[in-house]
Amino acid sequence: MAGDVHEQVFNEAQFYSADVVGEDGEVAQGLSLDLPKLVPGAVGGSRHPTVGGGSAALGSATKAAEGQLQPQNPTAKAAAGGGGARERRRKKAAERATKISFWLESKYEILPAVCGSFENWQEAPSVTYDFDLLWCDTAITADRFMKLKPYQKMNHFVGMSSITRKNNLGRNLLRMRKQFPKEYKFFPDTWILPTDLSDFKLQFTNSKNKTFIIKPDNGCQGKGIFLVRDVEKVPVDFSTTFVAQRYLHKPFLLDGFKFDLRLYVLVAGCDPLRIFLHKRGLVRLASESYVEPSAKNLQQSMVHLTNYAINKFNPNFEENTNPDDAQDGHKRSWEAVQAFLRTEGHDVDTLNSEIEDLIVKTLIAVQPSLSHFYHSCQPDDLENSMCFEILGFDVMLDSKLQPWLLEVNHAPSFATESDLDRIVKEEVLRDSLELLHFDPEARRQKKREAREKMEQRAMGAVKKASMDERMEIERDKARQRTSWEDQNLNSYKRLYPSEQSEQEYMHIHDAAINIWEMLMGGTSRRTIRLSQPEEEKDNDKPGSKNGKGGNIEEVKKEKRTPEQVREVVERLMAGCSALPRAGESRTHRASNRGDKDSVIGSPERESAHEEHVQPSPHKTPRPDVQVGDVIKVQTNLGWENVTVRAKRTNGKIDIQFKDGEYMRSVLPRILRESPPSPGTAPTPGLPAGGSACGSGGGNGSSGS
Repeated sequence: MAGDVHEQVFNEAQFYSADVVGEDGEVAQGLSLDLPKLVPGAVGGSRHPTVGGGSAALGSATKAAEGQLQPQNPTAKAAAGGGGARERRRKKAAERATKISFWLESKYEILPAVCGSFENWQEAPSVTYDFDLLWCDTAITADRFMKLKPYQKMNHFVGMSSITRKNNLGRNLLRMRKQFPKEYKFFPDTWILPTDLSDFKLQFTNSKNKTFIIKPDNGCQGKGIFLVRDVEKVPVDFSTTFVAQRYLHKPFLLDGFKFDLRLYVLVAGCDPLRIFLHKRGLVRLASESYVEPSAKNLQQSMVHLTNYAINKFNPNFEENTNPDDAQDGHKRSWEAVQAFLRTEGHDVDTLNSEIEDLIVKTLIAVQPSLSHFYHSCQPDDLENSMCFEILGFDVMLDSKLQPWLLEVNHAPSFATESDLDRIVKEEVLRDSLELLHFDPEARRQKKREAREKMEQRAMGAVKKASMDERMEIERDKARQRTSWEDQNLNSYKRLYPSEQSEQEYMHIHDAAINIWEMLMGGTSRRTIRLSQPEEEKDNDKPGSKNGKGGNIEEVKKEKRTPEQVREVVERLMAGCSALPRAGESRTHRASNRGDKDSVIGSPERESAHEEHVQPSPHKTPRPDVQVGDVIKVQTNLGWENVTVRAKRTNGKIDIQFKDGEYMRSVLPRILRESPPSPGTAPTPGLPAGGSACGSGGGNGSSGS
């Protein structure tokens, strides 16, 4: 039982005493779980155990009852005082059952103010309290997420760093761009340094000087960002990862200043993705008039960078004094700027549509990874509601009013240094918390379900639903939640999911799942979608083979012959799959075990057998790599140097890239470092002097 994560998270003491915890957050000592005395009359019809001191409590209650029949004495008064304490605790438990508790690990003053403004919301006295909401300014570890109870929510997804770190964002979007060059052209050309250093240096030519912006992979607030136009100034530091992007030298200007947008996106679920865009946002201007980059002004960060943390220190920086004025200060309201652009004759509706499109495509690229982490940490959750995240999308507009994604922030600032900040961020927080639908009754219901499940497990009567039944339950809950959200959006706009958006982005989502499966060498969990899959629609048609309205024909599996059973056993003992792969010759397997009868047949089968028996002169064995070797493997981004960290018994290896990313149990395509034989033409797409060995299939490619 101790090995089960959920047995560590839940225990009987928590289930029976969760609502008995008082305002001070202290759990009464000596709770007797063997003989809990239930007190009726709690909120919602539930019953709560009376907290006492075991047999001592029963003795006190007996004395109190005897004291009612005897004249008052000090002993009776003491017993009466104990009963009053229990009554007070019961009332506190009943009051707690109607409240929402939040625990904040944040430096921003606006958060406790917004949370405290909701009716029946209270701040938890300590982190060990039975809270409903956990808010943290930094990322939350998987171990902490695993320990949350089903009714608790936290403000981060495990694995969201796949887009909030600049190098991971670049890698994931570059992978998708290889599949959909036109769909994923909304971010600048990107190179991950030092992995792509050789290719990046080729971008510097004498014919035309190009400007590139270099950023640390995990930086924030504009720290460590600089511009380069000279190849000699490109950082060569293999201990640090940088991201290089092509500089947008013709940005759209407001009053002669370069600017970017800070848009607030709420991700309220990962399977299915639940994406909402708030109508309020911030427009952050540079504090110096824009001039095109040259060798003389590359160091002028307040001309080229729009980060508020940098520009606020400029003496020329002006705070916004009128949130409704699109030309006031160096930080402005996105709503006001949109109205200004409409008066200038710009197509704002198309601009907003393109912005929404890039937000959805960015998150779809990492949905398989988010879903994997979520279900690995909380495999029993059916509602997809334990995590949410308010992301800050930074978008820049070029001179043609085309949006470009710069980066995604997992912890956007909620500092309120002006009235504009307070208005925008307070509304974003309030609308987000309302959309998450914190409900005390739902909490009590989940506690009851967990208690019942625990009792069934103790009696050995747990009935596990099949995968199809679980998928149907999850889909029904997702539809119910979607219906409720559509009625409580406030200033949010739903971007995903809907039946229309699922159909529009289905090909992209399927490609993202295939890429994730290729990199991980496994099979992704079936994604929950609101729209009914086509194969299910076909099965529901009357007269279909498995349709509900037609004749149900059971497909009987053919019974294996003794020969086939022996073949399966031999394959399993050899470490292969039980069933042959598509296109694999049965005669080849039979020849390996010396079965003469199976190769007798048509000339085609005999010739196929001869082709398998005779070794191909062009097939080379996989190179024998050892732990610690530095090898080149093929990824979606080309050939990359990796270090072998471990070897597995099934032939797969663990590799680590130079940027620190680690991949387990993969079978990559490896470049053999040996000169080609005389007269042999080099293989197209391979570096000179190398030959590729290994599988190119689902387990044969790797990337970071």
